[in-house]
Amino acid sequence: MVGRVRWEDLPLSDLRNVWFQHNGAPPHKVSSVQQHIRDTFQQQVIGYGRCIEWPPRSPDLNPLDFFLWGYIKQRVYATPPPTLRELRNRNTDACARVSPAMLYNVQREVQSRAQMCIVTEGHHFEHDR
Repeated sequence: MVGRVRWEDLPLSDLRNVWFQHNGAPPHKVSSVQQHIRDTFQQQVIGYGRCIEWPPRSPDLNPLDFFLWGYIKQRVYATPPPTLRELRNRNTDACARVSPAMLYNVQREVQSRAQMCIVTEGHHFEHDR
């Protein structure tokens, strides 16, 4: 079984390199959560109204959004999971099947998307593959 690493368990030296990217999810907008994010990540927050601005409806450069969530959903929900345990098992299995070759392709895709973003000066673009 693949272990899950919580950010709270990272050594301080690693935590200094961790950034929080605010995705606009409603739970992240609650004042107590906002305060926790500020206390934990200080100046290392990416998102609307934060240290590093990430405007709404910006070009999608996040590999979690353009790759991982779709890949996981496709594998997990090919058929409806009958139990919560099965849902957890399918999620774990799907994550374990992400290969180094897949990650290499995702890295190339990030580079390609970043280049398109530069060419269009940050405007929307269609990215066909």
